[in-house]
Amino acid sequence: MDEFSSRRLRSVIPVLTEQRNVLDDTGLSFAAHLVDLAITQLRLSLHDISEDELSEFSSRVTLERVGSKSLD
Repeated sequence: MDEFSSRRLRSVIPVLTEQRNVLDDTGLSFAAHLVDLAITQLRLSLHDISEDELSEFSSRVTLERVGSKSLD
């Protein structure tokens, strides 16, 4: 992704965050969640993180959390 595209995408994130907050404040939590997903997707694209990498990371975090809870 070129620098111009990346700058444009980065500039969209604060706008989406503001809109997500408005939705959440008005009780539209599902719509706010959908906007959160869009923000996450933008961030993944900006940082060149693939779905496979995200899935692997999530699996490791889950395993660590489950392991630490079983020690409690």
